Amino acid sequence: MLKSTKQISIEQDYSEQYSKSQHSFLPIVFLLTMVCAFFVLDAVLPLQDLMFSDALLAHLGSWPLLPAHILFPRFPVVQMRIDKHVPAMVMLIRSWKETGLLFGVFLVLFGLYLLALRFLPRAITFRYIMISTLLLGIICVLIPVVTSSDVYSYIAYARMGVIYHLNPLTAIPLQIGADPVFRHLYWTRQPSIYGPTWIAITYFLQWLALSFGLPGILSMLLALRLFGLAMHLGSTLLIWSISGHLQLRSGFITPEKRLRATLAFAWNPLLLFEACVNAHVDVAILFFVLLAIWFLVRGLQTTPQGGDAQRVMVQVAAMLAIATCLKLNVILLALGLLLFLWTQPGKIGKILMFTATYSGIIVLLYLPFWQRGALLHTFQNTPAASQNINTLPDFLARLYNALAADFGQHVGAPDLQSPSVNVTHILSTSIFVIIFAVLCWRAIRMPESINSIPGLIRWLALVWLLYCAVGSPWFWPWYLVTFFGLYALIEATSVWPFNFLRLSLVMRILTFSMLSLYCFYTWAPLRSSVPGLPGFLWTEFRGLYVWMVPFLVMLLMPYLGVVYSLQTRKLAETRWQELWAFLSRSIQPLRNPPQL
Repeated sequence: MLKSTKQISIEQDYSEQYSKSQHSFLPIVFLLTMVCAFFVLDAVLPLQDLMFSDALLAHLGSWPLLPAHILFPRFPVVQMRIDKHVPAMVMLIRSWKETGLLFGVFLVLFGLYLLALRFLPRAITFRYIMISTLLLGIICVLIPVVTSSDVYSYIAYARMGVIYHLNPLTAIPLQIGADPVFRHLYWTRQPSIYGPTWIAITYFLQWLALSFGLPGILSMLLALRLFGLAMHLGSTLLIWSISGHLQLRSGFITPEKRLRATLAFAWNPLLLFEACVNAHVDVAILFFVLLAIWFLVRGLQTTPQGGDAQRVMVQVAAMLAIATCLKLNVILLALGLLLFLWTQPGKIGKILMFTATYSGIIVLLYLPFWQRGALLHTFQNTPAASQNINTLPDFLARLYNALAADFGQHVGAPDLQSPSVNVTHILSTSIFVIIFAVLCWRAIRMPESINSIPGLIRWLALVWLLYCAVGSPWFWPWYLVTFFGLYALIEATSVWPFNFLRLSLVMRILTFSMLSLYCFYTWAPLRSSVPGLPGFLWTEFRGLYVWMVPFLVMLLMPYLGVVYSLQTRKLAETRWQELWAFLSRSIQPLRNPPQL
């Protein structure tokens, strides 16, 4: 029997109202679930056998540890005195349990993140992204531990300059051994490897804390965390603005892609963690890099020629110079800007203006810390210049040392000074230099690959990813912060030369592998050797794990391509309705149990 026109209209109105109600319901549900996931993470991280460093928030009262006490009332937390009488087997079992909990929380958090990216972009606004990210960031700021002690190094270098009037780029923390921050440091004989921009930022925060009568370490730690949150929110705003300008220039306005890319960056668990918990300097680096791109996009859109173009070059060069004075490896991105300018009209004048401004600002910022050339000694003796960690060179060097020891060959110190470490370090760096030279040569020979801003962003993202994977044998997860910011711009504009690899999913998996790397520093066999390989610890597989997991997913993507393509052809409302129907069918037997 055919339906009447009125009946069809009523059903369509009901369907539209149902879709809108689901759209208004979804953002609240996902935000609440993400808040709960971060609450559980807040409860797991302080557990004592994970051995993370205390963030000193317990000085404010017992409430920062409330999540741990609620969910795990019988577990000792990091602030408690370690019981030396606990049997080793009990500590081993605790370590397995707590590491399993940590990995499980990371997995749940990552799963919710993926679901949010799938269902939310059609139901949210940019305002929702900013407010929700602020809320999640504040929860992270209040986590009572840090998983990296770098934040204490930031505080120590700031106190060296503001309180003790030492040059943190040449002096070492041992010179302030009586300061209360000293016992929290890992690098006690290393001058600051961070540039004058970061020194100025931390100086200001330390001066501000002292001005308000807050001389303690906790006030500075909270200031750095809040600064990291501000930088993350600023980068989110810049990604939203830049992607809007790029879509407008290309003529393809796709709000859903723009929202998805911005949400993927803003809610990225790794980025929130490194910005608001560990307060790493890389969050500030990304902000200034994005600010340089923002000046470039807006400047070329409104003033492509003339004296105003020179002003744009000064602005871009100034932002990149400030970023370089946070960490010197940003020079790689500055070289990309030079290649981009080489393809533009009036290239000579623009290149000269950019180079003069960029180099001049760097010289002026470093000049007060030069100290008769002592600064050069700091650059030559950083851990990243000669050591390996969390990379394939690290894994291969340690594996070679273990195999050599099996055959009775003496290879020197097992970790830092062995010839295999030096060889793999130099080899990895050399491979990156060759690849980087090829990319530069290709950009010169094929200017169409880099003569547009989307092409420039693709080039910068690829170079930074290769630098992290190959060119930096000394690697930590927060080094990828800059890459994820650049990739968000690529995702928003749907321009990437390797679409067949489904890079969006691979990049999500890369986020999870980097976040779960912390589990290798907490699990039970942390100091246990692999049978038959003396000196090769189980935890040394971390360098293989962080990069191989995304690579394996990339290899398996062709087998999942058919399923993926079928799913992506459906409308968002259809996908949500099918999920809702599946959940309804699943709980129906519970509502109406069968009669016996």
